[in-house]
Amino acid sequence: MRRLGYMVTDMVAEHLASLREQPAQRATTREEAERLIAGPPPEEGTDFEKILATLRERVFPYHAREPHPRFLGYVPGCPTYPAVLGDWLAVGYNFFAGVWPVATGPNEVELVVLDWFRQWIGMPKGTRGLLTTGGSAATLTAVVAARHGRTGGRSDQISKLVIYSSDQSHSSVARGAWIAGLDRENIRTIPSDANYRMRLDALEDAIRADRKKGLEPFMVIASAGTTSTGAVDPLPDIADLCGHEGIWLHVDAAFAGFASLTERGRKAISGIQRADSVTLDPHKWLFVPFECGCLLVRDAKMLESAYRIMPEFLKDVQEGHEEVNFADLGEQLTRYARALKIWVSVHYYGLAAIHDALERGMRLAEYFEACLRKREGFEILSPAQFGILCFRLKPNGVSDPSELNGINQRANAYVNATGRYLISSTSLKGIFSLRVCTHSFRTTEQDLDELADLIVESMRVPVRA
Repeated sequence: MRRLGYMVTDMVAEHLASLREQPAQRATTREEAERLIAGPPPEEGTDFEKILATLRERVFPYHAREPHPRFLGYVPGCPTYPAVLGDWLAVGYNFFAGVWPVATGPNEVELVVLDWFRQWIGMPKGTRGLLTTGGSAATLTAVVAARHGRTGGRSDQISKLVIYSSDQSHSSVARGAWIAGLDRENIRTIPSDANYRMRLDALEDAIRADRKKGLEPFMVIASAGTTSTGAVDPLPDIADLCGHEGIWLHVDAAFAGFASLTERGRKAISGIQRADSVTLDPHKWLFVPFECGCLLVRDAKMLESAYRIMPEFLKDVQEGHEEVNFADLGEQLTRYARALKIWVSVHYYGLAAIHDALERGMRLAEYFEACLRKREGFEILSPAQFGILCFRLKPNGVSDPSELNGINQRANAYVNATGRYLISSTSLKGIFSLRVCTHSFRTTEQDLDELADLIVESMRVPVRA
């Protein structure tokens, strides 16, 4: 076991140590992938060194390297190595973290980590929750709990329920509502303002109109750091409205919630502590490996009411007053100990280092914004927020929207085709936007300077007919 384990350790360490020399991304066609990988399972065992060699040569080269210093698209996952080792310990020991007596120690670690998160975002004592596969699962878990709380489990009431989120919300909101059985016509998209924040007046109007139709507004999902721009909805005002209307307020703070460890981040998401539930994603901006999301709920009884079930084969593990069966709070019975990677990484580095990494990620986006403002031919579409910057090329003399979109689509494709960088795009009120996210602790100012040069270079490449 040690011999095989050291081989994997060496392989992973070599990969992480050489990231800067590797491409940020490399892909291949499905046809080529099948040629390299597809085939029947072997009848006899294979030497482990040969297995690793096959993976190294035929599988691992073809992927986008999220921990790469020039992976600047989406919201990158950039785990620390101690967090990777924490994950390895969790799967190596194969803890069953669904019920208390079977994994008392690891489950207590999860309770400790969840209470860290509660304190960081300012939710009250008594808030409970669980770690999930990701933010999508966390949001779905909250939607089901809110649905159950409103209907009491009566399926004939679901057709009247209405859920609200902005036109900037994550796609997991609509998908979670679909899976929870809501009528797709009752999923409301509220327009955002010029700063991509949910418009409170439009939300009020939509709720009022639905009540007149005899429908049942039951949940608002606000954003504390949208994926496209990092925008924060007016949380205090939305909390006031939801309190007055008796509506469950869920806040999607998947990545930006951890910015609460910084003073400016805490101010920017003020009001989140008033939510009924919150989504967080440690595998985004808390520097731990996939898969690791989190749901916090102000009233844990709402989760237990929606999910708790005690079959005969689990009667031996009914929890006591102070014990927690995480299987009673979500859809998974068999679940592994996700909290270990968080606990190990936080203890290894300490909060001061994590605070500095978060601040640095935000400063890098601000640095890049300042660089682009100094250059001719760039337009900032959404200023740097929580390490996200949206911008576009806008050459002098070019004003046609279609032409500008085409220029920036080509720039996006050109940059990514080099393999040296991975950036992503979004659409902001019909405008094609280039977008970078500077969360990686490996990214430098020089990386961003070179990216700006590369984007400008795309303008000099002839357009193919």
